[in-house]
Amino acid sequence: MIFMNSLVKQILVGLSGLLVSTGTFAQQEPQYTQYMFNTVSVNPAYTGTTNALNLVALSRVQWVGLKGAPVTHTFSMHTPFYGKKAGVGLSVISDKIGPVNNLYISASYAYRINLNEKVTLSLGLKGGIYNYYVGLNRLSIIENNDVAFNQNETKKFHPNLGFGGYIYAERWYAGIAVPTLIQSDLSKENTNTNKVSELKRHYFLMAGYVFPLSSEWDFKPSFIEKVVPGSPLSTDLTAQFLYQKAYWMGATYRLGDAVAFLFEAKATEQITIGYSYDITLSKLAGHNRGSHEILLSYSFEKLSPKKIKSPRYF
Repeated sequence: MIFMNSLVKQILVGLSGLLVSTGTFAQQEPQYTQYMFNTVSVNPAYTGTTNALNLVALSRVQWVGLKGAPVTHTFSMHTPFYGKKAGVGLSVISDKIGPVNNLYISASYAYRINLNEKVTLSLGLKGGIYNYYVGLNRLSIIENNDVAFNQNETKKFHPNLGFGGYIYAERWYAGIAVPTLIQSDLSKENTNTNKVSELKRHYFLMAGYVFPLSSEWDFKPSFIEKVVPGSPLSTDLTAQFLYQKAYWMGATYRLGDAVAFLFEAKATEQITIGYSYDITLSKLAGHNRGSHEILLSYSFEKLSPKKIKSPRYF
């Protein structure tokens, strides 16, 4: 039996996608509570659907107080071009989970087709490189001579492709995305150990609708479903209220896992800020103090004082 100190034990408890005790690492796509304001990081078909160049920065600290818990930083930018019939984008994601430290860099392209005057279909592709690093030798353990941990380091650059579809109108949207088409088993190129670090294919389904309640209030339910073969489904159900086309407030229920409260506000016509707080409902509830997520978005759209702008709901 491998004897571990409290640090490694906490990692084992907290990392549901990272099974250190059996030597298996199952890397998952980063999780976002504010997925509806960070859609381009999930679905490449969203690229360029805004009216101008848009920048989004997001930081997520999950399961605060649990050592080795996920920490994710995301930066994305995308813009329409070619008469707004197409869009291009760039995304950089840093995702750290215990001894696993990954960097994802990808570029995306989308082309839009007007199905009618109100409905648009966008199809998107993305390609990039994932830099994976797994360092078991950095963990603190009791038995320093344990061969399962010493000199166990895996590094790999892995190319990736993804695609997505996104259909939308003024008050609703629906999308499907497969951001990870190429699966990878890092152990095939790791000559030091027989451990496995695998990138699995993910499937995302998403949809939302905006119901007008009054001249000042709107109601928007939405959901996102993440499907990973061999893993339980992950479903986020979200209900938000929009006040005066500028302030979002609502809650998300992640089935069997957490409940979250989120708030977004337009500080100016170009700047949007957001915050969410997750309360864990699973067996990890007694081992952490929740999860925090901060978002900042900037649009380079310039408005004329005489221009009447239709609100962007997503």
